Amino acid sequence: MPDMPESLGDRGRALHENLDTAYVNLAALLRYLQQRDFTGRVHVELDEYDGDIYLTAREPIGARERDHVTGREDTGQSALQRILVRASEPGGRVSVYESTGEAAAGNAGQARTSATTTATTATSAAGASTQDEIDRRNVLQLSGEVIAAVERGVAAASNENFAAHFQAARREIADDYPFIVSLGQCVEYEAGEARLKRGTDVEKFVAGTCESLRRVVERVAATGERARGVRREVARELAALAERRPRALTRFGFTPQLERIAGLRWT
Repeated sequence: MPDMPESLGDRGRALHENLDTAYVNLAALLRYLQQRDFTGRVHVELDEYDGDIYLTAREPIGARERDHVTGREDTGQSALQRILVRASEPGGRVSVYESTGEAAAGNAGQARTSATTTATTATSAAGASTQDEIDRRNVLQLSGEVIAAVERGVAAASNENFAAHFQAARREIADDYPFIVSLGQCVEYEAGEARLKRGTDVEKFVAGTCESLRRVVERVAATGERARGVRREVARELAALAERRPRALTRFGFTPQLERIAGLRWT
């Protein structure tokens, strides 16, 4: 579990802990708590991401989020919108802590959003387009991590030029995955962040990337002892990645591809 900011040290009394986001409608939960003049904090935690929503009776909502992949921290209305979107993903956890006194008011004041913001309007603003942008950024990030893991495995067991093999493999599958030949053609940058272009099919991008990596391993691991060594190192790197990022890898379809990339089972 990620460390909590120092200002959250006063957790308050736990009303609910570790509710699965697959079964919790966060916007509805916030409306319910507001209607009962609840004072406290709702903590949302997902894979490498966490956020807190602060409620004080008859006061505007406050929010703070932390993305542990990008290092981004934000507060206010934009943070609230992203928390609501991220909490729609399964596999996360939601906890509700009731508190009173200065600590609750202080935290809410630091992360205050617009007085006119409600859970309903935030949910509407953070609709499908926002979720799509988050997904495209996360898929690109995960692809980079998978590629890096395979490259480390290849480097540990051989002197082969990974970049050259990766480029050749992408060209081999250009008929089925034309966008994969030049990664620059399917990546865009906005507000300092990289993500897949909207015209790029996410599932096909994942499939094309994984197939290219499988072919790289196949090329390098050509014969005998060398084959087992390369596959073993790649499998070790991918298994370590799977332990670090299990939910995200599963959500975007990488998990069933990992052993196929290595050509070696590790379970």
